[in-house]
Amino acid sequence: MSDAKYISVVHIPTDNIVTAFKFENDATWIGKEKDELIATANYCEQGQRIKMIFVQKYEKKDGKIIASYFRASPGQPKPITNLSGESSDHRKAKQNIYDGIYSGEIKINSEVLNKSIIDDIYIEYRQSKRGSIIPDIMIKFKEQHIKYGLGIFVEIQLSNQSEEKTIERTYQRVIEGFSGCWLWEKDFDESMNIISNNLEIPSHRMMLIDLDREVENSFIYRINSYGDIIDKKLIEFRREIWNYFDSVYKSFQIETRDFTKNEINKLEIENIKLKELKKLASELDDVFYKTNAKNLTEDINKSVSEGLIFLHESIKEKTNEIIKNSLEQCRDKINKMCPKCNKPMRIGKAMKGYMWYCSDFPKCDGKMEEVNFNED
Repeated sequence: MSDAKYISVVHIPTDNIVTAFKFENDATWIGKEKDELIATANYCEQGQRIKMIFVQKYEKKDGKIIASYFRASPGQPKPITNLSGESSDHRKAKQNIYDGIYSGEIKINSEVLNKSIIDDIYIEYRQSKRGSIIPDIMIKFKEQHIKYGLGIFVEIQLSNQSEEKTIERTYQRVIEGFSGCWLWEKDFDESMNIISNNLEIPSHRMMLIDLDREVENSFIYRINSYGDIIDKKLIEFRREIWNYFDSVYKSFQIETRDFTKNEINKLEIENIKLKELKKLASELDDVFYKTNAKNLTEDINKSVSEGLIFLHESIKEKTNEIIKNSLEQCRDKINKMCPKCNKPMRIGKAMKGYMWYCSDFPKCDGKMEEVNFNED
């Protein structure tokens, strides 16, 4: 293809950008070929004004149909061909796909696209190395198509691109109402002609279903990731609790052993006095002794029971306090409160995925795009 073939120009009388497809197929533009036309700004140097002429569709000697286009008028500067970030092969591939769809040589799902339902056909133009206005090829229908939606897009990617980026760019168009497909370097021959003259385009409905599935899988993955984080936190919490119990129990054992030793030492010291009292005690009346011994035993048992109950309640109270504090800290790390009304938040579905919404939504429009757990 010639380096001077362009698909859109500026129509000076109306100051509108118009495509070659419109000039040839739209009754409101037919017959205006002699109006003043200039190249769009992205194909011109700063301050440059290049006059353009319209070339109608024609058939070459080999039978190949060349779609209508614009070129510079004789004697005019040559418009820019290599836009920022675009290779010569990429430009040729776009033009060949455009010509093929226009002429019917390239079919959509084995059928020639009916031009009577097409409102316009665009080829991408770029404003910068990183940005573009439309996909490489964009076919816009006059009315919404029952299968393809508002139109069909074709993206051409000759270099490596991550699957994540492909999905993102694809479903950006699907959300806008278009169906489409991607073509890769393997789909073209050395002259950048498409090897297969048939583009397989899924229905817009199927692409929306795939989008929902992709969003759902992404959401499930994030939820599972959050679950793993929570599980790890609970395991750490359980380990901390048991470590605390273990340390408390060991400390209790040590204190009990020391206490027992001290009491035994005291008993040994008092043993002499007890021996002296034993003689006196043996002389007491047998009944009187037994009765008082029984009462003494009951008093001792009661005191010991009360002591054990007090010790049990103290440990239980301390343990409950530790568990309560730890659980509250865990909830603080998991729960999310509305930044506007401080009510609990919940996860809801949005256009770009899922985010936190206030539980009182839409009365309160508090929301957050992502949740960050405190990892400390």
